[in-house]
Amino acid sequence: MGVTIDRSAHAAIVTLRWPERRNALGPQEAEQVAEAIAEAADSGAAALVLTGEKAFCAGGDLPSILAAIDGAAPAEVEAIVYDRFQTLARALRGCRIPTVAAVNGAAIGLGLDLALWCDRRFVAPSARLGQGWARMGLVPGTGGAALLERLAPGLLWKLLGSGGELTVDDAAAHGIAEVVADPVAAAVEFAAALSRVGSQALAGYVALTRTGLPDDAYLHECARLQSHRLTSADFARRVERSGLTAKKE
Repeated sequence: MGVTIDRSAHAAIVTLRWPERRNALGPQEAEQVAEAIAEAADSGAAALVLTGEKAFCAGGDLPSILAAIDGAAPAEVEAIVYDRFQTLARALRGCRIPTVAAVNGAAIGLGLDLALWCDRRFVAPSARLGQGWARMGLVPGTGGAALLERLAPGLLWKLLGSGGELTVDDAAAHGIAEVVADPVAAAVEFAAALSRVGSQALAGYVALTRTGLPDDAYLHECARLQSHRLTSADFARRVERSGLTAKKE
């Protein structure tokens, strides 16, 4: 279990390997993935491929999150969101090589945000995409609202009004993702094509195309808003109805 980095000729493949929970991430796992992204970015590959074993990422691991925020004040929860979960966003935003999400299985909430932070997204026909956060009375804590609005203006509001699920066909129609039989193979093939561009030119394209991504001020605001949601009575009621409990160490 954990996260692995594998190299093809031109791609550094970062794979989330917590299949028993569909790669849902707690604070510790989020930091591990961010560290792997940073390591892969320095590997000399033409592109970084982010994927998961059996699923992409089913979101945040709620039992781990509940344990981390138990008894914490909003300011302390805000720090957890910013310092631990949002390190994923900053790792992908700061990656010096192109990033490609190879989405199989579920990409929900945090998982969808991770895919949206990537420069390109390949999804399997069977993939499940969803906004997810609203079901627990939360906001997109890792920048997903701005990312989705940037790629497909108005789509976030449509998802909020329809339960939050995004079909792969709708994702393709909005230009968010490309549906392929084998997302990892497509991503690796894309990395090989990018290698012919040259590393210095690719670095320029990376810099030019990420100018509109959410900045640290926006992420701080996401963390602030999320901290108040996570410490609210409404969230506590939703957790109680879900039957989930804090993970015991």
